[in-house]
Amino acid sequence: MQSTTFATAVLVTIMSLAAVSNAAGSAYALSDDLSYKNFFSAMDAYNGSDPTQGFVQYQSLAQAVDKNLVGYLDDTKSVFMGVDYTSKDPKGRASVRLESKKTWNQGLLIADIAHMPASTCGTWPAFWLLGKETWPAGGEIDILEGVNDYDSNSVTLHTSQGCMISNASAPNPNSGSTEAGASFSGTIGTDNCDVQAPNQDKNVGCSIHAPKTAPSPAHIGSSSASSNTNALLLSSYGTPFNAARGGIYALDWTADAISVYFFPYASPLYKTVSKSTSPKPSTWGAPIARFGAEKCDLKQRFKDLRIIFNTTFCGDWAGQEWEKSCRKKTGAQTCEAYVRDNPGAFAESFWEVRGLRWYQQVKGKVAAVAVTPKGRYDRRL
Repeated sequence: MQSTTFATAVLVTIMSLAAVSNAAGSAYALSDDLSYKNFFSAMDAYNGSDPTQGFVQYQSLAQAVDKNLVGYLDDTKSVFMGVDYTSKDPKGRASVRLESKKTWNQGLLIADIAHMPASTCGTWPAFWLLGKETWPAGGEIDILEGVNDYDSNSVTLHTSQGCMISNASAPNPNSGSTEAGASFSGTIGTDNCDVQAPNQDKNVGCSIHAPKTAPSPAHIGSSSASSNTNALLLSSYGTPFNAARGGIYALDWTADAISVYFFPYASPLYKTVSKSTSPKPSTWGAPIARFGAEKCDLKQRFKDLRIIFNTTFCGDWAGQEWEKSCRKKTGAQTCEAYVRDNPGAFAESFWEVRGLRWYQQVKGKVAAVAVTPKGRYDRRL
């Protein structure tokens, strides 16, 4: 686990990057609490074929309960969503894809995640939002997603034609430093959100990679940041994320921007945000990713979004990237063969969510909700 001194330095760094909106912005009030005992009743379990061609068998909620794939962790007041890690099945590994019954249009989503599927070859976990319209018409926001042995997160938007990232306030990619005026701390991977963009791979969308490190406070905005030996690790995904006891991912969705923040568990800002009764993103500093409305009508492109947690295997992304490192690492010729024949490899392929709350903007003050960590599994729903 990262030390408190380490986490404090990281957060001081991130807050020093600030350039989002002024601190007088409206606060938020809780509108929907999907945490703990509210979670499963707020979700539908999708059990159809995987739209991403994954080597997976999604289970109904009843099937998932029977197979111990979902449940409550009463000691921590959290919920568990896992995969089968004992069976070999030629049809694919049993897993869950849970989708919120309710949809939202703008607001603040705060997800306190204790554990996510580990950085295991063959896996493709995602925490994301998806529109009701035929994809990609209603939009898609991938908050936390990766494949195989990835160890850092990328935040991605998927739309139809006519939506781009503005890089006017992005960090400087040449110097490796974070400019004082940068409105986010990550780096742009692809800038066209159109899933059919001609100069990008199909369905890629526009993505911003979370920084793997942040410069120490003494190097903020410095041209020497790229060579700074005191750079601080940011564990945003997979196995490193779990080793650091997770953290909070927060989505701030307004007409002006879609912003994603990450606060590690040990940080002071984690404690502040998790206990806040009226969270105010304008006081949090720079997000890891920000997609502005300068080149994208966010109100038109993103509407009626539902929350989704799922873990699939192989498929259009993890399967296509198998040759990069996992074939050599596992000795398996294909992703499907490895996932089928090595159930024990996926014992850590589970989500544990300590809190999930949606807020709407208000002018006044509201009352508090708190959360806690780690405990025993209870399969009763």
